Amino acid sequence: MQEGDDLPHGMGIPSISIMLHELIKLLCHARCTGVVVFRIGTSGGIGVQPGTVVVTKVSVDACFKPHFEQNVMGMIVAYPTVLNECLAQELLKCSKELNQFETILGCTLCTSDFYEGQARLDGAFCNYTAEDKMMYLQSAYEAGVRNIEMESSVFAAMCNRSGLAGTVVCVTLLDRLQGDQISSSHEVLGEYQERPQKLVGCYIKKIFCKK
Repeated sequence: MQEGDDLPHGMGIPSISIMLHELIKLLCHARCTGVVVFRIGTSGGIGVQPGTVVVTKVSVDACFKPHFEQNVMGMIVAYPTVLNECLAQELLKCSKELNQFETILGCTLCTSDFYEGQARLDGAFCNYTAEDKMMYLQSAYEAGVRNIEMESSVFAAMCNRSGLAGTVVCVTLLDRLQGDQISSSHEVLGEYQERPQKLVGCYIKKIFCKK
């Protein structure tokens, strides 16, 4: 099993980008206002215990820069990837109320590749050493990165471009500083994957109770 399996929008930046374009157009035509969007799922942790839920404050690229670069007709355009801080803080409050699992605020490393892009040693190709991998992941941790996934950058960029309030909520299935393979049982992983849903569900209930 790999982080990010069974995502409804597919896996990676191209898939979620297509979905978001269609969703944002739909919201525009429907004249929706006050919309809040979440990307929930799984991720690889960096320096955190498996099962930790990471609420993303900013998505960073492979060089730990807070932007998403897109090639538009041969020109590189960079979009900011900072996510809604107020929404993130509300989710942290919800986690304290649930008191069921650890939730932290952190930077999320978004990559375009599952293997070499995430410094894995278990892909078909690997032209770097285990020491290189550990140096890179440690540098990521020192830059504030607490998890790795493959969709947050374009999600954050499109939230900013459209004016939508949004954030990314992902549970970590392993600590990449300890290895590349998931060792938890199927039952434990199933419970882990429910955690982002529980957290976002708690937030939604609070919002509806205020109305």
